[in-house]
Amino acid sequence: MESNHPRKSYYPTYDVLSNKQSWDQVTRNIIEQRMHGAEGTFFTPDQKRTLVAIAKALFPSHVGEQSVSVSIVLDRRMLEGKLSIYPKQSSISKEVIIDQGLILADKDCLYRYHQPFFMLEEQSKHELLEEWRQNDGNPEVWMPVKSDLFFSTLASELVKIVYSDPGVWSTIGFGGPAYPRGYYAYGPKQFDSWEAKPHDENAL
Repeated sequence: MESNHPRKSYYPTYDVLSNKQSWDQVTRNIIEQRMHGAEGTFFTPDQKRTLVAIAKALFPSHVGEQSVSVSIVLDRRMLEGKLSIYPKQSSISKEVIIDQGLILADKDCLYRYHQPFFMLEEQSKHELLEEWRQNDGNPEVWMPVKSDLFFSTLASELVKIVYSDPGVWSTIGFGGPAYPRGYYAYGPKQFDSWEAKPHDENAL
């Protein structure tokens, strides 16, 4: 798992939140809660450290731009029962997979390296994540939750959180919720007034 994510934004001066007054009040409230939520109580401190370390290893290009706490958002989703559903062909809920998987991830690290995941060198983190993705985790550790099921389940939730972050929206030039203003400029090199404009004209 190579760390070759781009670190340069085409939109260095764009701030999606500068246009937040054009969003409806419900949308503004949802995003405000997402950005300034209170620390949750579902995960233990050790689980939170592991969760944040995994997120940073999977999404290294966004670490500096994130305005949303991955652990706070996922903790709230767990507390609200939004992950009590089951992945396809699994008899274990997403909630249990992530909860137990974070514990087993550190157990696997302690077994191999005598250190928790967040203390490992970056290369070791990437190698472990790749092994877990391929279900090559220590079989004496990964039971009943298999490492590939943990990886795919957690990664799918992290993608949703990372790309629901206004800080990341600004970095990638996403204009945020379209409702109620809508999009009107559809032609080549055409932009609505509130959309991000690439800093590099060659990117147009």
